[in-house]
Amino acid sequence: MEARLKDEYRKEREKVNSKPLGMAFVTFQNEQMTAIILKDFNACKCQGCHCRREPKSSQFSSKIHTHNWTVSYAPDPQNVYW
Repeated sequence: MEARLKDEYRKEREKVNSKPLGMAFVTFQNEQMTAIILKDFNACKCQGCHCRREPKSSQFSSKIHTHNWTVSYAPDPQNVYW
């Protein structure tokens, strides 16, 4: 039975890795760090219209396409299908 469960787990993991959802949940040390990240990535309001500021970049920004990211608070865990 253990071998069967391990095999099922391996198959499911392979399936998940081949079809990413394009989202991630990230936990920060505190609310202040969360606020900094949200500020760096979220849209700002300029003179009544919405514009997008460029987030702070790193050597990996272009590789991981941070310009396409939308950053927000995660939904309540009860509203996520795990």
